[in-house]
Amino acid sequence: MPTSDAELADLLRAAANSAHQSLSRALLAHGVTAAEWSLLRELRAAGAVPQTRLAERLGMTRGAISKLVDRLVAKRLLVRGRGGGGDRRVQIIGLTGTGVLLVPELERLAVAAEAALFAGLSPRERSTFDGALRRVAGRPPEG
Repeated sequence: MPTSDAELADLLRAAANSAHQSLSRALLAHGVTAAEWSLLRELRAAGAVPQTRLAERLGMTRGAISKLVDRLVAKRLLVRGRGGGGDRRVQIIGLTGTGVLLVPELERLAVAAEAALFAGLSPRERSTFDGALRRVAGRPPEG
């Protein structure tokens, strides 16, 4: 009997939760949550940016991003400064030296956690899984 849509959706959520928990455990060894890691990774790619732009890029509310930034400033991984252009409300967020040094280590942990997640799949299973997920997510096939 084929798997129902509800069962497939449950399996997809369970797989996403498993991936998130695996990543969270790896990051917690460095005192960083998965949400904090997302923000740090974004700053590494974008450089110092206004806090509102971080919220937009990460799909978070301004309040949520403000709390994340506060936590990472307290951990001395981020620095907050005033923006130019005369608008004193604009806050520019950037990595500290410690943050810059930590991000590559966190990246290695994330890559290892992701590799472990899919290690049990054969190349054929992985290819089939990739294609199915891309169709479900509305993303074009790689190639």
